[in-house]
Amino acid sequence: MNPPKASVNFADGFIGPRCQRSLFKMIILMRKKQGMSDEEFADYWLRTHAPLASKMPGLKRYLVNTVQRPPNKEPEYQGVVELWFDDKESMKNAFASPEGRSTQQDSQSFTSLMTTLFVEEHVIV
Repeated sequence: MNPPKASVNFADGFIGPRCQRSLFKMIILMRKKQGMSDEEFADYWLRTHAPLASKMPGLKRYLVNTVQRPPNKEPEYQGVVELWFDDKESMKNAFASPEGRSTQQDSQSFTSLMTTLFVEEHVIV
């Protein structure tokens, strides 16, 4: 006989062993601008855009992930950025600030598509 399965409702604030609450997190999947090489995309993002984005008020963490091309295939996205804020209101204020507006405008210089996700992160290990 199998033991009953435990039911965990994360929305109720469950914090289990080695599990912690996190900040408000936003993930953006990025497709490079047409005609741009992977190297040009990464170089622009890391040298020009990231320093601009890092100045947004209330931004707690900014993590750039460049997608490595699999053999014989063009990945759907070439980059994934992760941004952390204290809460959703802090994120809204950051993007409404002059630094946030400049960051959004600059995104058009090296991306053709951005898909934004608001996620609830559960750190287990």
